[in-house]
Amino acid sequence: MKNAMPCVGLVVLAGCLTFIVAPDEGPSTEAKIESALNSFPTVVIDPGHGGKDEGASGNGLVEKTLSLDVALRVEKILKPFNFPVVLTRRDDTFIPLEERAAIANRLDNAVFVSIHFNHAKDRVSTGVETFYAPAKVPPDGSWTWVGFFNKPDAPPLDNGETLAGFIQAALVLRTDAVNRGIKSRELYVVRHTRCPAVLVEGGFINNPLEAALISNGEYRQRLASAIAEGIMSYQKTRPQPIQTPSKLARAGL
Repeated sequence: MKNAMPCVGLVVLAGCLTFIVAPDEGPSTEAKIESALNSFPTVVIDPGHGGKDEGASGNGLVEKTLSLDVALRVEKILKPFNFPVVLTRRDDTFIPLEERAAIANRLDNAVFVSIHFNHAKDRVSTGVETFYAPAKVPPDGSWTWVGFFNKPDAPPLDNGETLAGFIQAALVLRTDAVNRGIKSRELYVVRHTRCPAVLVEGGFINNPLEAALISNGEYRQRLASAIAEGIMSYQKTRPQPIQTPSKLARAGL
């Protein structure tokens, strides 16, 4: 028994040295945690209108049908890249604006993209544009008296301007459509979502020339590809989420 302790000590020392100098054979626990927490955000795709709300119409096209078609195409593109995708509707159903925003607000790590098609008083307006919120309206119940308790103010919510820029650039590149730019506007679904949110206008369906393009499935596929590419480009610039016990639990760690 007198010689047993030195042997144990050597084994422990050898194990420690192995831990220090052995080559990395796989991700550490810390790396696994970081990977789980910094995973791709859930992409909430919001096909505009639906059900009793047909949206714009013209040249035999109906906005609610087109927006759903493009949304499903975006989902199909994103899923092979491991993006979790949620659609606010998958069929011709009317969903109130409040519920569309609430779907995104129930998620911790998300982006929100609402897909629409445009209509103008004239028949010559053309092009694509992407909207973001000038400022966010925090969801009900999220405001507190932080100043009263002498706590620092919470950082401002991401208003989606950067996401809008990436999507708009991809839209113009993919479709060669007129670039109407990114614009801030007080649209409900982009203002009342806690996450970065944008609203995409994929073209004017009352313009006969643009409607002819939009009616073509290959063109709508290009619209969908551009939206997906913009989301993926934005993901690379996102600040990483803070690690918390609840997030670790949800990640199964």
